[in-house]
Amino acid sequence: MTTQTILILYSLPHPFLPDGSVDVFGPKSVMARLQAVKEALLSLGHSVKAMEMKEELSPMVGKILRSGADLIFNLCEEFYGQSRLEMNIAALLELLNIPFTGSSALVLGLSQDKGKTKSILAHYGVPTPAYRVWSREEPGSASQLRFPLIVKPLWEDASLGIGNDALVSGPDALRRQVEKIHRIHHQPALVEEYIDGRELNVSILGNKDPELLPISEIDFSTLPPGLPKICGYEAKWVEHSPEFDHTVPLCPASLPRGVEKKVREAALRSYQMMDCRDYARVDIRLGLDGIPYVLEINANPDISPDAGMPRSAKAAGYDYTGLIGRIAELAWVRNQPPEDPPEESPHE
Repeated sequence: MTTQTILILYSLPHPFLPDGSVDVFGPKSVMARLQAVKEALLSLGHSVKAMEMKEELSPMVGKILRSGADLIFNLCEEFYGQSRLEMNIAALLELLNIPFTGSSALVLGLSQDKGKTKSILAHYGVPTPAYRVWSREEPGSASQLRFPLIVKPLWEDASLGIGNDALVSGPDALRRQVEKIHRIHHQPALVEEYIDGRELNVSILGNKDPELLPISEIDFSTLPPGLPKICGYEAKWVEHSPEFDHTVPLCPASLPRGVEKKVREAALRSYQMMDCRDYARVDIRLGLDGIPYVLEINANPDISPDAGMPRSAKAAGYDYTGLIGRIAELAWVRNQPPEDPPEESPHE
């Protein structure tokens, strides 16, 4: 990839979390990621600009068009502080016909809805835990699900809304947790069978011939007694909490060769069935039965230097600059028109 003018689009989360508390971690994470990506692209010789997506639509469109960008590096995870509008940024770029990194608007929208993702995966035979979606208007039934269950907001990411109380062992706790999701997050709840086993994630780079990076594992072995073995909000964001300190990432994960093959196959099939582009991360629970159950697919996952995908990329031999450059290159090549086949010389 030759040097280009690259515009980084980013967005800041809502200053308050759904429960009304101040979002201490989100804005810092966004700005640190922006700076890291910008420095990586600059070190590769690109001309780099950055723009926060926060204004009314018309001025933003004008700024994007006037930027002269050859490629947009899409770091937007929300718009107007709403994660459900993430897909709309990609849709806008599609309408403007400007090349951008990462998945399409359709894929971003589908992958954010955990229920629809699981429905698609199940249709194609990819193992995923049994589940139900409970909305406020249409309460569901757990009669065909086996406890314990885990309850999550249907449309959130970054484990928002998943605390230690998300793992429930009976109908009363289930009802309370579903009502909590409805009340605080104002969206349906995903009720899913809890898979006792190892927590794995598989990061993938590429399009026509995707590259699977070394598998990463969250080690729960040192969690204090009484804490559920889940990777919830505290484990991801609240430094020095017991959950954060005792959910240690290991990469590459130590897996028997046959098991590793099954995990990689499930991840790659998920990536391809959802039509992910350029890069994504597939979160998996390896059950005690040896089956890799796909929990969700993160299109455009976190690529902060300390996040899971850069960790796996490092184990594969990419430094951070190399990973960011590879993502930009994949998006650039994907957007180039196909070359015309060489003309055959006329027969004499």
